[in-house]
Amino acid sequence: MGHAMTVEAYTVKVDDPVRALEEAGVIGREPVQLFDPSKVVSERHLTVAFLCAVDAFATGTNRAKRIEVEFLRFLAGAKQISDAIAAVGVRPGQRTVGVAAFSRGSSDPVQLLERVRVVLGGEPVEGMLTTADPVEVARSFGIPEEFIGSIPESEGVSREELAVLERIAVLRI
Repeated sequence: MGHAMTVEAYTVKVDDPVRALEEAGVIGREPVQLFDPSKVVSERHLTVAFLCAVDAFATGTNRAKRIEVEFLRFLAGAKQISDAIAAVGVRPGQRTVGVAAFSRGSSDPVQLLERVRVVLGGEPVEGMLTTADPVEVARSFGIPEEFIGSIPESEGVSREELAVLERIAVLRI
């Protein structure tokens, strides 16, 4: 069976989104991952992180035991799970959260997103998944400006975004 991912951003009513989902029996049991959407430069960023996580499991090179955690690691461009959580994880008090839901067995990612939205008291935020400043995200990835400057210009995508995507892909090596 293939893998699928569905992603949305929500404004939430709960003070601690992670704890609310843990208490509801979602996090740790269902293939759902929260992340800070202000750290995502584009839908390509989400897609590349997802594809790298799927490939890591397919080739047995995954570091995490669950695809949603491996996705977070790639989303952050981090080798260590703890570094990924520090870089793109959701914090208590955070009112806008990104949610990625994954297929696993018979789980439907769209239904999982709806369950998460209800638990969090969330309202969808259109376009929030692509509002991060590519320069800030590249800086948070530790990508040197000299490297970014060496990337040829490309129509429709910034050099910084390309550098972020390259950093994620290199984690597969």
